[in-house]
Amino acid sequence: MAETTTSPLGRGLLAAPSLQLADTRRGAGRAPGMSAVAGLASAVAVILGGSAARAQEPARDPVAAEALFKAARALVDKGDYAAGCPKFEASLALNPSASTMINLARCHEREGKLATAWHDYNRALVLNRETAGEQRRRSLEEIAQKEIAALEPRMPKLSIVVERAPSGVEVQRDGTTLPAAALGEPLPIDPGPHEIRASAPGHQTEARAITLAEGQTETVALTLRPVAAAGAAAAPAKASEAPGGGGVPAWAWASGAAGIALVGASVGFLIDDLSAISALRESCREVPGGTYCKPGYDFAADNARKNRDLGLFVGLGGAGLVAMGVAVYGIVRSDGDKESAPAQGAVALPWIAPSGAGASISGSF
Repeated sequence: MAETTTSPLGRGLLAAPSLQLADTRRGAGRAPGMSAVAGLASAVAVILGGSAARAQEPARDPVAAEALFKAARALVDKGDYAAGCPKFEASLALNPSASTMINLARCHEREGKLATAWHDYNRALVLNRETAGEQRRRSLEEIAQKEIAALEPRMPKLSIVVERAPSGVEVQRDGTTLPAAALGEPLPIDPGPHEIRASAPGHQTEARAITLAEGQTETVALTLRPVAAAGAAAAPAKASEAPGGGGVPAWAWASGAAGIALVGASVGFLIDDLSAISALRESCREVPGGTYCKPGYDFAADNARKNRDLGLFVGLGGAGLVAMGVAVYGIVRSDGDKESAPAQGAVALPWIAPSGAGASISGSF
């Protein structure tokens, strides 16, 4: 009969099954010939498969497992689950048993890992087939079945769907790859945050984060877009549009900016021109036979400044207006014919010379 003690979980902790020795005399009545054949077959099996079995099956140590189980029970009875639960896990690794598996399931349930605990209880049912004693085996089965029934309505379930799944698609849930047959099925999962990631050759990877509560059932639908299609959609915008341009060609914005700068510079030269004219009027006057200026006043410098500033004002102002006109043309054209190919570009190039200034426009419209 199973031994129980009260735990903070409100359930009894299960005692480990007592260690038993296997009966080695079961084949004592066999015929000598059959025994020889059986011995030869056993020897061949040991030679061919012994090393592989040792590599695949973990080493068992029932004595150490029993000690770890008792140590875990003592810690959990004191409420120290952080130290006790890992010892249940270590005991299970050394000697799998249904009772140890059930105790470990209760540890996972206490941590809020409901789907993990549900899996542990189901595994305990499998391990219980090897439990010695019909009464104890039946008791452990009843406990596991009861816990499974209590957990099922509390477990969150997550269904992952890839719409129009491309060839070679791979879906990962919390870093674990799911088989294709698992897609679309509501699978049990622990409450809390989870990450879903889907990828396929030639397609953009899509990731999604989701947080599930107890009893919640959710479906995450993912759609993978081809990389080529995504790149083609983004390329025209980068090539022909300025940031925030709304489809207006980049050269139109550049031409407009240059026009504003040229007009601003021309206004500056106009102000300087008016200043030179004012200085000339205050310092010089017309007299019979020529012009008279105040002694020490440099008439020639202000007169040259006046003539230069006037030429720059006219040249730069004209170039600025032309550049702004080109910008307006580009904006109007992009709004009126967005489906047509963008113009190759028109660029206003200002020039300044000692005798004046202007702008040349090159490109195609």
